[in-house]
Amino acid sequence: MKNLKSCGSLLCKLSLLIAVVLIASCSSTNKIYTKSNKILVFTKAAAFKHGSIKPAALAIMKLGAENHIVVDTTSDVNKFTTDNLKQYAALVFVSTTGTLFKTEESKAALKNYIEHGGGYVGIHAASDSEYDWQWYGDLVGAYFLAHPSPQMATVVMVDPNTIATKHLPAQWKRLDEWYSFKYVA
Repeated sequence: MKNLKSCGSLLCKLSLLIAVVLIASCSSTNKIYTKSNKILVFTKAAAFKHGSIKPAALAIMKLGAENHIVVDTTSDVNKFTTDNLKQYAALVFVSTTGTLFKTEESKAALKNYIEHGGGYVGIHAASDSEYDWQWYGDLVGAYFLAHPSPQMATVVMVDPNTIATKHLPAQWKRLDEWYSFKYVA
């Protein structure tokens, strides 16, 4: 990726890197979807729309092309059917917000996909979605609570031996938008 300035924050850039690493691992270890080298990037924003959505989707498409992964993009929740999702090794939710899934059929398709080995990556505001759907909250692990104005923080490396972290320093300071989360029970 030559220029991710339009992607915005360091967290967005790191999320894209992590997404590619996870996507690659999902497509190689996934029990049902192992024959697929396709991912679906989902960009629906039913509430706040981040300016980084389009650049992030473009960056993922570029990374996909460089890594022989076919990348489809959509903001259409009607693409969430059992038959359609079967073609993807992983789903990437890029800064999705608000209530996305308005039918039980689309919810059931996503749930079935995940429960049968499909991969999921949530980038940035993906935790700012589906507050009234406990299953989605469990999938993501937490819901967005808030974020202060950008502020300085020290990021501490916990495991320097993974592909996503081996190039990072043990500690570094960054000015960024740091999310706070509320955890699901």
